[in-house]
Amino acid sequence: MTHPIKSASRFFRQFARYFWALLGAAAFAATVSAQPVKVSGGLVTGGDVSTQFAFSPDGLFAVFIANKDTVGKLELYSVRLSTGVISNISGGVVLGGNVVEFTVSPDSSRVVFLGDLVTDGVLELFSAPIAGGARAPLSGSVATGGDVSDFNGFQISPDSAHVVFRGDLVTDEVFELFSAPIAGGTRTTLSGSIVASGGVWFGFQITPDSAYVVFTGDLLTDGVDELFSTPIEGGARVTLSGSAVANGDVLSFQISPNSARVVFLGDLVSDDVNELFSAPIAGGARAALSQSAVTNGDVRAFQISRDSAHAVFVGDLVTDSVDELFSAPIAGGARVTLSGSVVATGDVSVNYQISADSAHVVFRGDLVTDEVFELFSVPIAGGARLTLSGGLVANGDVLGFRLSPDSVRVVFLGDLVTDEVIELFSAPIVGGARATLSGSVMTTGDVFDFEISPDSARVVFVGDVVTDEVVELFSAPIVGGARATLSGSVVAAGDVLSFQISPDSARVVFRGDLVADFVFQLFSTPIAGGVRANLSGLLAANGDVFGYEISADGSRVLFYADRDTDEVFELYRVQIGGSALALDIDGDDRVLPLTDLLLLARYQLGIRGSALIANALGENATITGATAIENPIRAALGVGLPF
Repeated sequence: MTHPIKSASRFFRQFARYFWALLGAAAFAATVSAQPVKVSGGLVTGGDVSTQFAFSPDGLFAVFIANKDTVGKLELYSVRLSTGVISNISGGVVLGGNVVEFTVSPDSSRVVFLGDLVTDGVLELFSAPIAGGARAPLSGSVATGGDVSDFNGFQISPDSAHVVFRGDLVTDEVFELFSAPIAGGTRTTLSGSIVASGGVWFGFQITPDSAYVVFTGDLLTDGVDELFSTPIEGGARVTLSGSAVANGDVLSFQISPNSARVVFLGDLVSDDVNELFSAPIAGGARAALSQSAVTNGDVRAFQISRDSAHAVFVGDLVTDSVDELFSAPIAGGARVTLSGSVVATGDVSVNYQISADSAHVVFRGDLVTDEVFELFSVPIAGGARLTLSGGLVANGDVLGFRLSPDSVRVVFLGDLVTDEVIELFSAPIVGGARATLSGSVMTTGDVFDFEISPDSARVVFVGDVVTDEVVELFSAPIVGGARATLSGSVVAAGDVLSFQISPDSARVVFRGDLVADFVFQLFSTPIAGGVRANLSGLLAANGDVFGYEISADGSRVLFYADRDTDEVFELYRVQIGGSALALDIDGDDRVLPLTDLLLLARYQLGIRGSALIANALGENATITGATAIENPIRAALGVGLPF
């Protein structure tokens, strides 16, 4: 018989020897995932967490809307993920009132939220510290019948200093534009004077440098939408669009990434002839970018390059009803045709893309043969058009494409080899042999969708490429090579429904009914293939995962599910498998020898109940019950530690 004290001592030494090695062992890390932790806390009977939830950009908090404390009253909460401490950040809410939407500031310090918190049915804007504290009213006084506009009616400046919002706060049904300091203070009117029946009707944008706000509205002449800018802290409004013909309007606009100019589309010179212009953000002469057009010709769509040097646009400017691709210097200059020759009745599609390095434009069109859509690239300043899609089978087409973040390759879908069988390909953006990424595809199968990893190394895709109508998840090197199955085994009639690549390009998180038909769970796997980890854990009868979000550092996932009780929707967080924090047993977001190590060792020695957790929980532990702590222990031990 082995002496129990000697056995325990031997076990503990062995455990300690392997413990830190495990943290750095990628092969081990790829097979584990921590137990999900409920972050929304207890709910009042009949309560639920809303579908609106988010990580703070720094990953330290989760923010969510829930009728957590009062049935029928949606309030706003934050939870510090390291401690599990939940704060009500919306403050008091009037009977019948609700928080409607929220946004976390880019610096993660505050949350801005919209709701009828003071007067039922009157939407106002507030902000509060993300860790909890007094809320600050931002929208100020509201006229009878007025509101802050909902559905993206407010934006936080990139520097997290101001909030810009739209509403009929002074006069009912007269929509103006305002700004306020994010921590509270005097509301400033940005839109200036407004003609009778006029208003700021459509979108507005804050410049990337947080200095100006650009917006459209019929502020000078009723029914004529013009383009304006103003300093975000208030000041003189400047008209950017210049003079407009009778019935002319600005239809859309974009701000250059360097905050210097605004590019805008409108029929300002001839009614119903849409041309492209740009103007300095602070005001000045507008420049015509699209220049002359054939009778009835129009610009259909436009984009600005990331280096702010060019505008690229599609329109039938040379031949009526034949859409071609053009570029022009953003400050004005000669227009260049990028698309090259176009067959009669051919067109460039409007879903073109500019490479991240601003060097090339990739576009799709039936330029060579009518109704045969191929893929092309061209230098942004003009040059020879290159065909990227290669040879096509009869009736084959390129259906969709994306550019790699490093601007080196283009990934695209199409039935290029077999008609009606959609496969996945890639090619160098500067031209070259195309590579097949999807591997063999059954004759009735297709690739449905794909994403390129942030590091541009791999492509993740879904499709029924192996079994008809069974949608699985795969990845392949972007340059071509063996495809890896990421979704693992799939039950009959099961499918992968959605997926996301982690920001660090290490793993893929996906949702599907892979284990039981119509039971939707959350999984992750290494992006190059490996053991599938179930992130959602055991679900209640009829429970499902409905939505999820990955943190910016790629280490955690928030998910929304009726995991514990059917039809009671709550919010959970879990470490993505592959993180060393998969061994965080007590949920304090740290892995320590005198807490997590000790808990694992005691459990292996058969210790249970209060003795298991005595003096072994971290100061900020979120899993503290003697019974509850066994779930993450079993999850860790279930992968088979090497002792």
